[in-house]
Amino acid sequence: MITCYVLSRHQKNSLCLSPYLDVDRMDDWKEDEEVVLKSSGMLTKSQKDEATYALYSAIDFCVDRWIQNKQYVPRLLICALIFTASYFVLSLAIRDPLPLIDEIAISVGLTLLGWSALAKRDTRSSVAQRRRYELKVRASERKEVVEQQLFVLEEYLDEASKVDALALCNSLCLVSEESPLPFVFEGTLDELSDIAALLFLQVRMSDKALLQTAHTLVRLRKQKRADSRLAARLYHQHMQKRIDLPLLSLLVALDEATG
Repeated sequence: MITCYVLSRHQKNSLCLSPYLDVDRMDDWKEDEEVVLKSSGMLTKSQKDEATYALYSAIDFCVDRWIQNKQYVPRLLICALIFTASYFVLSLAIRDPLPLIDEIAISVGLTLLGWSALAKRDTRSSVAQRRRYELKVRASERKEVVEQQLFVLEEYLDEASKVDALALCNSLCLVSEESPLPFVFEGTLDELSDIAALLFLQVRMSDKALLQTAHTLVRLRKQKRADSRLAARLYHQHMQKRIDLPLLSLLVALDEATG
């Protein structure tokens, strides 16, 4: 079963968490694999459309990466052949005062063009198109389930957007011992771990800078070491709207809760 989650956010796009971004799991999914979409409440039509679009986009990304990984060795051999053939042909056809330079430069260019063309061909192949179609059909026929425990995560994000940003930054960086946002999840640890893994996967694909900051905070808090400079930088980035501070706080809270 493929389990996906929707986290609604106030005045922001919902977070659609799915394992479709994990390319390594592509071969494990069967053609008739059931898809379940969990949310804290009944979704509106616009939220359903938004979730469908997010799932389709993740499927396109995953299938493209999956087929390119499968065809990596043949593509590498063909490109090596392109480079070798073009180099020898150009070395005989071009005479210049700087031997090798023009031949290597042109051969590398032709090889890169060949690599790009082969990659596009692979993503449009019948195998990729069939796999993409199968997954999207299952995603469109998904079963929607209300999971009230997800409201805790949504409420955390909502509250994190309302509290004093400087106090939250100081708390995350251990400059202040007070925690303005306690996190309590009454569901099972396995479910919380699954949600946390999918959220970290989503952030890794959409905002690597935020993920790196989250890892920095996790290490900092494990070492129990305060960092006022990092707190000031986070607050400055938040004021410039360059960082999603509530989401960053949730990432840290989930990491500590799943330990």
